[in-house]
This record gives sequence, C-alpha cells and structure tokens, in this order.
Amino acid sequence: MPHQPEFVRYEAADGVGTITLDRPPLNAYDALLHFELEQAWAAGARDPEARVLVLRAMGKHFCAGALLDGSHRDAPDDADRMSEWDELGFVRDLPKPTIAAVQGGCIGGAQRFVFPCDLIFCSEDAFFRDPLVAVGGIGGIQAPIHTWLYGPRLAKEMLFSGMRLPASRLYAMGAVNRLSARDALHEETAAFAREIAQSDPLALRQAKRAVNTTMDIQGQHYIRNRFAELMDASPRMDLGRP
Repeated sequence: MPHQPEFVRYEAADGVGTITLDRPPLNAYDALLHFELEQAWAAGARDPEARVLVLRAMGKHFCAGALLDGSHRDAPDDADRMSEWDELGFVRDLPKPTIAAVQGGCIGGAQRFVFPCDLIFCSEDAFFRDPLVAVGGIGGIQAPIHTWLYGPRLAKEMLFSGMRLPASRLYAMGAVNRLSARDALHEETAAFAREIAQSDPLALRQAKRAVNTTMDIQGQHYIRNRFAELMDASPRMDLGRP
C-alpha cells in the first residue's frame, strides 16, 4: 500500500503546486519527513496543472533542522530514496520555477531544502543558521553551497561562528528576493507564483535553463559532483534537468 504522507502535503490550484511542511512544533526533519518531501517534489514535477512550485511551512519556524529528541522515524522500508546531492540537483533543475517561502528559523540541513529553489521569499523575522561547526560537527552538503548564496566572506562568518543571518541582511545583498510581514508571507508568495504561472511554460523553462547553465559554467555543478565523490558515491542520473 502506498505511503500516506503525515508531515508533508502537496496541493495544486491556479497553476501553482504547493508543498507544505507541517510537523509541529518546529518542522524538524528525519528520514520520514525527508522522504515525504522528495515525494512531494516528484508529484509537483509530474503535475501537468502546476506551472510553478512553492515550498512553504506551517508554524513559527520553517524548519529547525534535524530532529534530535529521540522520536526519529525512518522512511518506509521499500522507499526509493535520493541521495542529498541527487535531491539538490533534482529540485534545482526541475523544469518549472520554484519558490521557497521561509519564516522564522531555517537551520542547519534545512537550508538544503531552500537553496535549490529559484527564488527565496522571507518573512521579516526569518533567519538562516548553520551551527554544526559551533558544536564540533562537520558540515553537510549545504556548507559549500553557502558560498553561492551568501558569498565566501559571509559564508565563513556564518560557518565559523554559528551566528544567525537575518533575512533582512540577506535581502540587502540580494541573497533572498523579497521580505514580507510574517502574516502576509504565504499569500504574497502565492500571488507572485500565480502571476508567473500565467507565462508561457516553455519560455519559463528556457529562462531557468539559461540561468542554471550559466551557474554550471561558473562551477556550481562541481560542488554536487565533488560532494558525491567525497562521500564515496556516484551521482545518480539527473532526473530533473530541463
């Protein structure tokens, strides 16, 4: 019997597919939530009615990172899981525009849910943080990608100190696209998504491909491939390249 999602739901209306994280109180992730998120992205990719995909979360925080309270749950035994690097590539290269709507904290590995999205809209109280170095950990795949989103100086400041980067600071430097009042974030994101969903799908796809190809020429694809090599694994087929 197919797995019925518990913490991630997918809905579509008005040309927009919406993926919602809903695991109170902090949307912390484990293998089960991660699997359900992968399934939701795949559903959005297949959905012919969804021209734009939005990732959002309910509650105070977008995602507080990995679940650490002992209630971790595994994905179904028969689940076909992607590696971290394959998941990044799949979402980044989906042939549809993607928008992440972030409120409150987006912490640690939760940032890799957001990074591959084409646009990032934030509430005014949103912040990003990667505390792994501060607690003696080794950064995951999101660590080298900080450089692309924040630039090398700010990426090092964030990683070395474990400090919060407020969305307002990132907005000022162009690392996030828009700031909204907290109670308006989801509606303003949805309104923008509906607007661009009216555009020609082929034109949107080609515009996205042009930008992504330029980033690959600049070396972004190397990060994913090199991370896979360091983890002694081979990248799987790129399922989502437009």
